[in-house]
Amino acid sequence: MCYCWVQPTGLLALVDEECWFPKATDKSLVDKLLSQHSTHSKFQKPADFRDKAHFSLIHYAGKVDYSCDQWLLKNMDPLNENVVSLLQESSLDFMKAIWKDGQFVFSLHCI
Repeated sequence: MCYCWVQPTGLLALVDEECWFPKATDKSLVDKLLSQHSTHSKFQKPADFRDKAHFSLIHYAGKVDYSCDQWLLKNMDPLNENVVSLLQESSLDFMKAIWKDGQFVFSLHCI
């Protein structure tokens, strides 16, 4: 099984979780990754604090370095406000009810 997808504390699950917190930063993501995965044999933290990589994964092809710069920003899934408006104006009452606060969801992702 790919280490990246393991739930609930896998790498991608942690990125997703951090995206939901408005005050989360790339540093808080790195701190969580290091605290939860530093003992795993396929995960390595940088040996030198001056490394550009925040962590490394050992893949079948060897060690791959990763930098978490702007990961949270890149992994947010913003909604286009035109799509939200269309959903709010749906002819289906159920759809209108689901998206009545759509502008709030849209604005969260634009922080």
